[in-house]
Amino acid sequence: MERLLYHVDVISRQRNRGQLEASLVAALREMAGAESAGLYKLFTPPGDLMVGLAADATVAAARILDDGISWPEGTGSLERFPHLHACLAAAALYEDREPGTNFHRYSVPIAGIGQETFGFVCLTSRDPLDAGRIAVVSGLLALFRNCVAMLDYSEIDTLTGLLNRKTFDEYLINILSHVANEGDQQPASLRLPRRRQAHKAAAHHWLGVMDIDHFKAINDKFGHLIGDEVLILIANIMKSSFRSQDKLFRFGGEEFVVLLKPTELANALATFERFRNEVEQFPFPQVGRVTISIGFTRIGLYDTPSIILDNADEALYYAKENGRNRVCSYEALLDAGKLERHQLMHTDVEIF
Repeated sequence: MERLLYHVDVISRQRNRGQLEASLVAALREMAGAESAGLYKLFTPPGDLMVGLAADATVAAARILDDGISWPEGTGSLERFPHLHACLAAAALYEDREPGTNFHRYSVPIAGIGQETFGFVCLTSRDPLDAGRIAVVSGLLALFRNCVAMLDYSEIDTLTGLLNRKTFDEYLINILSHVANEGDQQPASLRLPRRRQAHKAAAHHWLGVMDIDHFKAINDKFGHLIGDEVLILIANIMKSSFRSQDKLFRFGGEEFVVLLKPTELANALATFERFRNEVEQFPFPQVGRVTISIGFTRIGLYDTPSIILDNADEALYYAKENGRNRVCSYEALLDAGKLERHQLMHTDVEIF
């Protein structure tokens, strides 16, 4: 009981997602008497379900394997993990034997507050787990879900359900730190799993700034309740359009920001263009047609947060000044001579 209370205390004190996940698997491994414990996250990029190992624990140590800014090493299709596939289908504990060791393997789904599965815990044990140990596992997972919900609450914009500005600052600093450590050419671990990689261009992180066109006119004509509804619907389109590993933020007002996971320029452009088109085609109640302008930029090795945001803002202003309802790349505008580097001269264009 003393060790269980110790682990409950450690888990409850975590305010960092990676540390929380590592604390969970360490507690599960010890309290279940297992050889190992792993926490797998379920990702939902368009067209497939992907699974990646976010944290694991053995007798020796617990490890954080998901840095929050890249795909965990070894991430692959759910079909490559038949025990997790069966666990998801059953929506309940699934027991089988681990290939190679023949240890007992227990896979347990992790559901959020809305009961949607977002991951799994996998335990391997020489001996079968009795009902008491399984009950302890269930209790620790319930505690973990509550801690995740509290972290989500502190990171989420209450109107749209997107991440908030404070969380953006943390993510961007982490990305810049990672890029500085690894260099400008991103290693394979930062890219999409192999079957989703392109093989020609280098993959980089990208930041996009998005602004609803003529949003002030929408508020003035239809009122702020309808304006809020437009913001919520835009956020919902974002959630369905971007990959689950891309980070989506509301900056306030009608401005949104996206941090794309490492990908090539052509893919980044296509991703933003797809979202722009989905917004344009969506029938907004009462308002009808709404459009959005987007400026995006590559996150480079020697960039600072202010430079990155300034670059994306310049591309956004160019999109606004040149017809709106379009996507503009800062680097492409530089190459075409449409902008000068760090030219911050935005004057009489109507943004809001």
